[in-house]
Amino acid sequence: MKRPIINKLALSCLVISTLLVTVPMALAETQVEQTIYEDVGLVEPRRPLLQQRLDQVEQTIQTLLPQMTLAEKVSLVHANGKFTTAAIERLGIHEMWLSDGPHGVRHEIERNSWNSANWTSDYSTYLPVLTAVAASWNTDMATLHGAVLGSEARHRGKDLILGPGVNLARLPLYGRNFEYLGEDPYLASKLVVPQIKAIQKNDVAATIKHYALNTQELNRTGVNAKPDERTLREVYLPAFEAAVKQANVYAMMGSYNEFRGTNANQSKHLVMDILKGEWGYEGLLVTDWNVDINTYDAAVNGLDLEMGTDVPHYKDYFLAQPLIKMINAGKVPVAALDDKVSRILRVQLSIGMMDNYRLAGQRNIASHRAAARRIAEEGIVLLKNDRQVLPFEQDKVKNILVLGPNLDKKHGSGGGSSEVKSLYEITPLQGLKQKLDGKASITVMRAQSSKLAPISNDYLATRHWTGTPSWNISYFTDESRQQLIEESWIADSEFKPSNLVAKGTPQFITMKAAIKPLKSGVHTLKVTAKGKINIKVDGSSVLQFDGNSSEVLNKNISLLQDKDYQFEIEYSGSDGYTLGWDTPNKLFNSEEEYLTAAKNADAVIYFGGLSHSDDRESIDRADLVLPNQQDEMITKLIAANPKTVVFITAGSAVEMPWVDKASTIVWNSYSGMEGGHAVADMLFGDVNPSGKMPFTLPKKLEDTAPIALNDYNAVESLYSEGVFIGHRWFEQQNIKPLFSFGHGLSYSNFTLSGITLSKKAINLDDTLEVSLTVTNIGKVSGAEVVQLYLNDKKASVERPTKELKGFAKVSLQPGESKQVIMQLNRRDLSFWDEKSNDWLAEAGEFEVLIGTSLDYIHLRDTFSLK
Repeated sequence: MKRPIINKLALSCLVISTLLVTVPMALAETQVEQTIYEDVGLVEPRRPLLQQRLDQVEQTIQTLLPQMTLAEKVSLVHANGKFTTAAIERLGIHEMWLSDGPHGVRHEIERNSWNSANWTSDYSTYLPVLTAVAASWNTDMATLHGAVLGSEARHRGKDLILGPGVNLARLPLYGRNFEYLGEDPYLASKLVVPQIKAIQKNDVAATIKHYALNTQELNRTGVNAKPDERTLREVYLPAFEAAVKQANVYAMMGSYNEFRGTNANQSKHLVMDILKGEWGYEGLLVTDWNVDINTYDAAVNGLDLEMGTDVPHYKDYFLAQPLIKMINAGKVPVAALDDKVSRILRVQLSIGMMDNYRLAGQRNIASHRAAARRIAEEGIVLLKNDRQVLPFEQDKVKNILVLGPNLDKKHGSGGGSSEVKSLYEITPLQGLKQKLDGKASITVMRAQSSKLAPISNDYLATRHWTGTPSWNISYFTDESRQQLIEESWIADSEFKPSNLVAKGTPQFITMKAAIKPLKSGVHTLKVTAKGKINIKVDGSSVLQFDGNSSEVLNKNISLLQDKDYQFEIEYSGSDGYTLGWDTPNKLFNSEEEYLTAAKNADAVIYFGGLSHSDDRESIDRADLVLPNQQDEMITKLIAANPKTVVFITAGSAVEMPWVDKASTIVWNSYSGMEGGHAVADMLFGDVNPSGKMPFTLPKKLEDTAPIALNDYNAVESLYSEGVFIGHRWFEQQNIKPLFSFGHGLSYSNFTLSGITLSKKAINLDDTLEVSLTVTNIGKVSGAEVVQLYLNDKKASVERPTKELKGFAKVSLQPGESKQVIMQLNRRDLSFWDEKSNDWLAEAGEFEVLIGTSLDYIHLRDTFSLK
């Protein structure tokens, strides 16, 4: 077996500290980043006369501000295009260009619409999503991610890149979990800081988002978030606070939702009291597109830049003509406007928009692709490997069966505002073919459940605005369908009632989509339904049913290849339906074919999971079940060949009812344009997996806090679990998940030993050092993530028994040992005290727990706080 090649980015000794700033640490950081850049062939940005530029920022603002008219000032605080703000050329103030880009600069759209500009020169590197960065548990990967994103944004002429995102994965159904950094506030805080710094080194403003509490897509523009103050401070704000205080982030995007009764962008408490008050934030606060604000509250409560409001003209924006009228009427002070303009100018000056030394950036270069591949490698998590099936040995694996919906699926163009137009995207199938280069036989099959499956997306021509194939779904008050309740989108031609609707409640829906046959001939429509259903094709009813039959109803229709047909489904009932079909082109292999092939194969890999039909902006998932009956197919494959590798690609949790039967399970996020290469290298041992889960994988949806506490709805969220988000909830409730937070295996084995505390008793302002030794006792090189959890043994408030307060990724050769040092300070020991409205570290005993996952603690020790 070829020895795994472990990347060189993991440090022999990482120091992790919360809010610890010293000169030696700053020097160490510079040295680390040089290593990271050089390792993938990147050149670290060097900006001529940077300090001179920054020294002149405030002086230039004070020079420019008095020269502006009221109208000119107001022109800067709202959009003048979909992604632009106005220029004042007579003063040397240029248009400011914004772009979406959590994991790649978005393709160019028309100036005043959402239509594509149809450029042929707007390709960008498609990076692994931020969930992959979180799964790496490696600040080096965050730096690489930011370095590529910033450089490419600058090369595309962008001034603000709308990322990174740090909203936490409180709800596994949340459609945008894949864009963020997991469920833990400490992990997100530690990873977002180096990414922001790397972006902004390229003369581009990072825009951390969404401030704050954007944790669901269900009624995202109206749901009222109402956490208590302790929950807000300890869980949902730390990553934003770190971005401000440690990374000096230039821009921040507000969230869609309300916060305690008003839109988050105009919340006095969030913006004026905390962000710009306590934290001293000097950057700008920008809205997301089309948020529910009003002129007065936005003006006096700190919103700086309004983008994307749905009004006829830019002058009608809340911070446009209506703001001028309020200022002239004396209702809004000019000082409030001056502060907004100053912040916008501060960002523009800091990124060099008004000087001759601004960096040019680079795009689609080899080192950017190398960085994308490195992040993808470190983001793969080996969940289970009981039979040591992996890594495959090339000389023994000559007949490989591969199947599953993500085998050859590309993900870059889906998901919503995070879509990326990349030059290419290597799928797992392509990665395997290129790696094996004909040295093994790869058999590709498409499996289908024995149950009726929805019409495959291969035939679906309708696209959701996020770019994913979808059906439009409309909900009505009654069967007459005269009064519309809401419109939304659904992934396929199967309707299951939402968990939010009481069981047995009748629903009245209409679903529509354009269907394009792949071959001319007879297509047999197949339907199972409980209720009343009417299926129309191009306006004509072709199949009707009213009853409770579990039998499949059939209807033959003749359709032409590559012609769009308008399908419409009217349904009234409480239990749902499935519309599928048999087609002349036979996309799927029979069950007998693929199970026989599985029994005879040297290796079976099922590439399943989700896609951006499931993980996407604007829509939450309905449940945690793998779509299209994948669970049935996985179960049968494992029975046919117990060594089947189940490879799950997803951006949020899924249920795994077959988990005990599977010997080998791999977890992967949407892994960017080089993901297929990373997958192939991991499967064959050239990359030793070192990723850890950044969120908990529950056994069932009902085990998660928002569902168990009935705190997920379209109206208001109380965050009833308090500070017990994610893994903290599972620990508090003594619920065993499928796989815990921080879990991830390796092809090697490691031991942790020799825990030592620098002191057994500390004062409030002391720093405690925790040291230990990590040893690779395996036969191959590998990297282990050491995790430090803290337990306040006796507190005046209920605290989690394990709070993550440190981690370090360590790379080791076989037999090698290295020392790891982590530090704890006052803030690490504190909770938010609602009585004093401040952080409080109480005297008493604390336990330090060191492990390689939340549920695998190797070492313990205690100390006391005087």
